[in-house]
Amino acid sequence: MNNQEIEQQLLALDLAQRIRILQLLAQSLTLPSASELSRFPNELLDLSCDEALLQTDRSPHHPLRGIPITIPPDFDEPMPELWDALEQ
Repeated sequence: MNNQEIEQQLLALDLAQRIRILQLLAQSLTLPSASELSRFPNELLDLSCDEALLQTDRSPHHPLRGIPITIPPDFDEPMPELWDALEQ
């Protein structure tokens, strides 16, 4: 089956089915590969793919995740005093 046939079949699906396929594709990009899972057989042996993903602790690699971002309301307002300071 070539890419054009796959595309036609996907477009023939209803929205809910297409969303489910997108979710599966996204999961396949984020879940550990089979070779990575085989390195930790005792930890992940009885876990489903979703549970294995939840068990992965990413906080040491991404310490800022989970911190809310607050953008002030004047974020994109002009700052003439900055330009004046740069001219000097």
